[in-house]
Amino acid sequence: MTAAATGLLAGAAQPAAGTSPDEPRSTEQQAFESAAAEFGVPAPLLLATSYQLTRWEDHRGEQSKAGGYGPMHLTEVDFEQLRRENPKLRKLADNPTLHTLTEAAELVDLPPEQVKRDPAQNIRAGAALLAERAKQLGDGQLPNTLGGWYPAVAELSGSPQASGARSFADSVYEVLDSGRSRTTSTGQQVGFAKIPEVTPDRDLTGTNLADVQAARVEPKAECPAELDCKYIPAAYAPTDPEDPTGGYGNYDTANRPKDVRINSIVIHDTETSYQSTISLFQNPAHGSASHYVIRSSDGEVTQMVPTKDMAWHAGSWDRNMRSIGIEHEGWAAEGGTWYTEQMYRSSAQLVKYLADKYDIPLDREHILGHDEVSADKPEQAGGEHYDPGPYWDWAHYMNLLDAPLDGDTGGDDVVTIFPRFDTNRPVVTECPPKEECRELPSQPANFLYLRSAPRDDAPLLSSASVHPDGSPGTTRIEDWSAKATVGRQYAVAERRGDWLALWFDGKKAWLRDPGGVNTAPADDAELVTPVRADVPTYGMALPDADEFPNGLDPLVIKPLPYKLPQGQVYVAGRASRAIYYNVGYDGVNDPNNHKVVLGGETYVPISYNHRWVYVKESDLEEA
Repeated sequence: MTAAATGLLAGAAQPAAGTSPDEPRSTEQQAFESAAAEFGVPAPLLLATSYQLTRWEDHRGEQSKAGGYGPMHLTEVDFEQLRRENPKLRKLADNPTLHTLTEAAELVDLPPEQVKRDPAQNIRAGAALLAERAKQLGDGQLPNTLGGWYPAVAELSGSPQASGARSFADSVYEVLDSGRSRTTSTGQQVGFAKIPEVTPDRDLTGTNLADVQAARVEPKAECPAELDCKYIPAAYAPTDPEDPTGGYGNYDTANRPKDVRINSIVIHDTETSYQSTISLFQNPAHGSASHYVIRSSDGEVTQMVPTKDMAWHAGSWDRNMRSIGIEHEGWAAEGGTWYTEQMYRSSAQLVKYLADKYDIPLDREHILGHDEVSADKPEQAGGEHYDPGPYWDWAHYMNLLDAPLDGDTGGDDVVTIFPRFDTNRPVVTECPPKEECRELPSQPANFLYLRSAPRDDAPLLSSASVHPDGSPGTTRIEDWSAKATVGRQYAVAERRGDWLALWFDGKKAWLRDPGGVNTAPADDAELVTPVRADVPTYGMALPDADEFPNGLDPLVIKPLPYKLPQGQVYVAGRASRAIYYNVGYDGVNDPNNHKVVLGGETYVPISYNHRWVYVKESDLEEA
């Protein structure tokens, strides 16, 4: 251990690189240093651990998708609710990584609610928990070297598998080696200086970490050579090891593209930290995973599911069959805080590699956001995801893919949505559960609001699935009924002065477009129109029931709550034949596992509203 590290074991922190020792420390910086000294944790280690869990963000006390709160991401999962929803998940209650909040709160003798909402107390509780883990592993003693904290950091990762825990602990020590400094979204200056040449003790003997993957030889990450990539396996296992027929996670094995062609890449955000996402995907009870996860701070890529397999990432069986999912560390409501240039560039390099490998077109039909994926069943319409959200810079991203959007303005028959990102700052609101709605900070956004008439005070467009009562659309971040996103293409219905009407969601949708400043021509787009009134739309391109073979229960396709009125015109995507891929857990003997069912009908995806939907080719004609 270096001399610099020796002096840090009492909890003192050196200034971050680029700062002066005389600079005033922020409240949060002081909270880290005070908590470190109180519980005997090296301050840089505590800061590095929190940085890799949350980048020192507390998200206003809101719970992450992984169940965590505050800068230390202390977790609290409602086990009773889990048991009610699925009795097979009863064993989750034994997993200490899912209920660290209560334990940490007890260690500092505070109510859990205070530890959730108060960043300073959250940091105190996290430091106490880290020290407690270290004492449990050290016969009641704290480590006397910085490297000796490695097993305790690994246990605090939240990952149920040693592979994920090691990855997190390694990343913490990498951060120690280089130092970090940043200003949080609430204006807190936080940082620590680098501590080079620390040798971590990577022996996890005696920890609670299971290493069921130890006997497996994991595949090499499928990545371009110039990217920093690693492979950590997502869970492919029953939720109850004693009953493999009772459900499993978090993906399906497959043989793509031989069985099903991969035709798209779906861009997600995690709504929790990079590490928490990896931990979730290693738990079979989570019920979802993506193929890749990308870290915000430096663009590091972790592959978790082989691309030949079907990750459960899109909330749509049809899209899962045909796509690759990429999660980006971040929160949709905090967009620019998390969508860093390093992340954009790593993601673009990865997408170009995958697009070349699987012959996926680099356009906004095939490179799309999770918020553009429609539900595959009518009862799910309106409740779809909205990530990566309004602050993902699609124009910049497409430039990085060497597939720039058209730089011209306007369009006669069909347009591409293309406002200037840096000056387009519409109002967006967020309404957390049990809290007052609030307007999010003004920042560049990737969409234009659509109105029901060509005037600024006209109600926002409404969608039947989002607002079944017919009320107008809203500025809420999850309300996609009146949003037209950058790169999407729509047929022109009318121009009236500075206003442009699109055919959108079965109606005329008006947006401000003086001189074509917010749109670009899309002259190469294929336009279609329905052959009759009220043509149905679908979320899946399924074979008909009588096309399923004997012994395999057919899925019956049901229309979405959207119709194509006669006379309207929509942009069409690439047509495809109806297909269904029947797949289940490989550990169960099922003769129909991995069976491909092809139908005789051809379906056409259309740019209908904020999302893509399917229409039978026989119900369409060229416009």
